[in-house]
Formats: sequence, structure tokens, C-alpha cells
Amino acid sequence: MFSCGGNSSDKTQGIIAYNVSYPKMDKHNLMYDFMPKKMVLKFKDNKYKTTLSAGMGMFKTSFILDPDENQFSQLVKLINKKYILTLKGDEITQSISRLPSFHIEHTGETKKILNYVCKKVIVTVDNEANDAFTVYYTDKIKLENPNWNNQFKEISGVMLEYQYEKYGICMQFKAKNIKFTEINDNEFDIDEKYENISEVKMGEEMQEIFDSFQ
Repeated sequence: MFSCGGNSSDKTQGIIAYNVSYPKMDKHNLMYDFMPKKMVLKFKDNKYKTTLSAGMGMFKTSFILDPDENQFSQLVKLINKKYILTLKGDEITQSISRLPSFHIEHTGETKKILNYVCKKVIVTVDNEANDAFTVYYTDKIKLENPNWNNQFKEISGVMLEYQYEKYGICMQFKAKNIKFTEINDNEFDIDEKYENISEVKMGEEMQEIFDSFQ
């Protein structure tokens, strides 16, 4: 079980486990039970990796972020298929620009999550519905500029409660445990067995996967 605290007192490496829920999905949907129910984030020296899996391990996706290299990689495993998308530098900026922008409103309010006083932010999505949701984040975990690669880039800390919608699926993340512990460098290695594909191809593959969950 993960818990606050641990042996790594500098808080520069560790594991955050999140519960994942689907606020816009009918729980009676036959595919609901196959959706990812947890996400694990591992971080070390400002690198981090998030992983979700579903369908009893048949589907797994990971995101590996390396700010020193200005590099983002997404890995997808579906039964016997293994794909990887890697973006660097301006490619990341261009990718973000194609997504709906977020308007970030800092409320000045706080809430305690796992013994961290978290700041409350209201996020409004620049889409037809003007969707809005609440984010809580902390700046007490030493992961510098953790949202540099996504639409949350104006939020300077680690988000412990937030939501994200893509491929027609709205996912809500709530941190349930935090453990500061040593992380092996090989957690961020790229498996050479993964086939390099384009961003368009990755989008098509992910859309097909999530369409099957609906």
C-alpha cells in the first residue's frame, strides 16, 4: 500500500496512485468494467511516467515525459500490437495547439488531499459546450513544471484531482496514495519492440480502442 511519507525525504522521486472514474459514462454499460480504474505515476528528477491498463492487461498505455530532452513518448500495447509515438520540441507545442485550449482560474481556495493543502483551480475548456471542471494541485511535490507538455501547462504543481477528456471518453483522476521512494532509471527506458508510428496513426489506434469501450 502506498502512503504519504517514505524514505526519500527530498520528495524528488516516488509513486502517486490515482483512482480513475468516468463521470459521463453509464455504469451499466457492458464495457464499463473493462475500463482502466487506476493510474500510476512514477517520477524521478523531473522525469515521469504514467501508466493505465484495462481488459485484464490486454490494453496498456504509458506516457513518458523527459523535460531535459524536451521529449514526450506514448506507448500503447493492445494484445499483440505494440506502438510508440515520440514527439520532441516544437512537435509537442504543435500537438498541444491542435487540442482545445484551457482557461485556468485560480480561486484562492484550498482543500487537503492526502495531507497536502491543495490549491483549487477552475478549468474551462474552449469547446462548444464550454465544459468546466475543478482541479486541485500541490506545489509541495518536487516535480518541476509537471504539466509542460499538455493543456494544463499554466498549473505549476502536481495535480491530485483533475479530469481529462479525449477520444470521446471523460476520465476523472483522484490521488489515493503517495509514496516517496527510489525509482529505477530503467522505468523510463523505451522498449525497442515497440513500433514507431505517427501522431495521426496513434490517434486512429487510440480512437478505435476507446470506441470499443463505448
